[in-house]
Amino acid sequence: MKQRKRSHIKYFPTPIIEGQYGVVPARAVPSHIQRPSYLSETKPIYGIYEGAPVVHNYDMIQSKLHDLKIELRKAAQIAAQTAYVAQKSVKQGMTTDDLDKIVHEFIISQNAYPSPIGFMGFPKSVCTSVNEVCCHGIPNLRPLDGGDSLNIDVTIFYDGVHGDTSVMAQVPDMNPEITKLIDTTQKALYEAIKICKPGQKFSKIGDIVEEVAADEGFTVCELFTGHGIGELMHMPPTIIHNFNDYPGVMVPGNVFTIEPILLMRHGQYSMWKDNFTVVSPDNPSGIVNLSTVAQWEHMVLITENGYEVLTKREDETGI
Repeated sequence: MKQRKRSHIKYFPTPIIEGQYGVVPARAVPSHIQRPSYLSETKPIYGIYEGAPVVHNYDMIQSKLHDLKIELRKAAQIAAQTAYVAQKSVKQGMTTDDLDKIVHEFIISQNAYPSPIGFMGFPKSVCTSVNEVCCHGIPNLRPLDGGDSLNIDVTIFYDGVHGDTSVMAQVPDMNPEITKLIDTTQKALYEAIKICKPGQKFSKIGDIVEEVAADEGFTVCELFTGHGIGELMHMPPTIIHNFNDYPGVMVPGNVFTIEPILLMRHGQYSMWKDNFTVVSPDNPSGIVNLSTVAQWEHMVLITENGYEVLTKREDETGI
């Protein structure tokens, strides 16, 4: 499980450069759509980051056996459907702002709110992280080029709860090493999901992700974690994707995200002046462009006998 040396490989023709492309203001959301509380609170609560893992009650999750309208499961399904539509819409020449429009219009067509708008000041409906952007990229007017890859991170608010998922998209023709990184990251997510069950340590997720990444010579980003989710976008437990000693075990009713980010190599990250866009170690200043990043995300419910992937998409067969 040894990381391969990739420091002299150039994967893209041009780097992602801070401030090079404009950002269009956030799109309007119809007034009848329910908003998350952080938009109206004087002192917004964006999340709870400490404390015991949240256990959602039966009424919130609901049972498939009763075929009732649900909250968390419905929110998760809207997020999954949105991500699917966005992923299938990606093509060369479109901008990530075009993608934001597609995502925005689909979400509001479901009577849901695009959670990113206004979350800690985020200006758009979705996060789009292209090439070496590690996380929380803001959609802008940069056209997608051949060989680009991007993460599309969708979060929606519906009937009082959030749904959260992310997918990777690729613009042909892809460098095979990038495709391998993307596939390995998805495998790490799937393998981590498969060990989820009552009594399992939360820390075991990080063990699995690290092992899958290392087997293929990749490294795990330690900056970003998964999280519990429900009425707030971020709640306990914290899901750490590398080796860790986070306390506690899974119990039925836990709902959390697993969202590993894998990189070609480890190093120092940088954040742009927008206070959201985090760039991988291979592009600290927009001067060099040697590598890329991949991320996939799912919402997982712990059941009495194992797990359910609440954001499973219609095209997925690996979980």
